[in-house]
Amino acid sequence: MENRPPKITRKLHLNPIFIGETPYGKGVFASRSIPARTPIGRILGEIKPPGYRSDYCMSFRDGAIEPEDPYRLVNHSCDPNSELIEWEITNPENGEKIYELWIHSVRRIEKGEQITIDYAWDAKAAIPCLCGSPLCRGWICKKEELEICIQERERESLE
Repeated sequence: MENRPPKITRKLHLNPIFIGETPYGKGVFASRSIPARTPIGRILGEIKPPGYRSDYCMSFRDGAIEPEDPYRLVNHSCDPNSELIEWEITNPENGEKIYELWIHSVRRIEKGEQITIDYAWDAKAAIPCLCGSPLCRGWICKKEELEICIQERERESLE
């Protein structure tokens, strides 16, 4: 089943989440079970220009968004249960296009489970990963840049 833009209706329970503690700080957790391929919530925040970087920013359009709570607190996993999806939505009344960033589940998320995404940072920005997943890459970086990341860190440790 393919993802579809979220439809705002009274029956859609958006933001089925709560903020809780993790071994490494705060995180976002499911307050109820969330089916696979379900919109969890819209990422709101300040739009930033291309090249902007921070510990919390998320890629959005040609630049980034500095997310507000609660989604600012979504933690990384090398085996995430959610993903960020950018939607182009056309206003049916005036035809105007708007762009939104949403977090969607990629598989069923159980009540109380932490909601995670793969940060997929560039190799140069990578830091050691502590996600604990059996699929952990050891570094928070793009899968396709893992070898570059490892080589960079080995080179740095020799200097």
